[in-house]
Amino acid sequence: MRPKHKVYYFRLLTSSLVGILNGLLRVDPTVGISAFIFTYFLVTPLSLRIWRDELKGMGLMEIYKEAIGTSFLALIIVWSLTMSFTGQGVALAVVREKGSGIYPIETLDGRYLPPGNEEMMGYSVVLLNISDHLMDAELGACLNGTSSFKMGRYYLTVGDSISLRIELKLSDPEDREILRRIIGNFSIYRNGTMVFGENKVHMGGSINITSNGSDLSLKFSGLNDIILEIRSPIDVPKDSPLNSFIKIKRSDSQLCLFDSVKPKIGRRTISIHGYHIVILPGG
Repeated sequence: MRPKHKVYYFRLLTSSLVGILNGLLRVDPTVGISAFIFTYFLVTPLSLRIWRDELKGMGLMEIYKEAIGTSFLALIIVWSLTMSFTGQGVALAVVREKGSGIYPIETLDGRYLPPGNEEMMGYSVVLLNISDHLMDAELGACLNGTSSFKMGRYYLTVGDSISLRIELKLSDPEDREILRRIIGNFSIYRNGTMVFGENKVHMGGSINITSNGSDLSLKFSGLNDIILEIRSPIDVPKDSPLNSFIKIKRSDSQLCLFDSVKPKIGRRTISIHGYHIVILPGG
């Protein structure tokens, strides 16, 4: 075997081992990629120690660059497969960027995810803000024409208007705060009546109100269950309650909707609800 091929397969082996360990230990993507970078550079001095005489004809930079793309791909694939086989099933996807902007989310086998997909909670694009590193990111979906789909926690219908439906659990402090932002302070009495402002709705009932140019439908479906639906014109009013959930941007001929729930940002990773996206340079 040629010396160059020995370095190539040695690097693939170490990257695969790191992927297995990352999957078994369920590490954060930032930690996993840091481990990959460390072992990637460690391979060169180890290779020189093992095959010193055989590698005399190769330059040091040539050894360092050997299998860089294949090694990273091996890491991601083995990492994902290990988590799947061990029942931990955290989704991994990639985004190839060229700087700040909107980019499609891509699966490990090269497919672009559509809006409403099951693999990544309905998200199909990422809005990136990049300086010397990843500064900020928002997850969303870009559409052509009329569409109905689920994105994150939202059930969305987009046509001449935009409709958003979300199911809230009042036993969850975060959901209570979401509802309070939309309708203000509210109280629920023992007889199953919910009161907010001058409005009253009984358990099992619903109420329709107008707020800042948008129509709200609130259904009190159970003691702790609220189904909230907001309908707004396609040109969403500035103060519409819809803006508490999604941000709308136009990209060429597409309408893009971005979730107000921010993902966890690493140096080159995005994570939300156990789903991880790796940001690759040079899209």
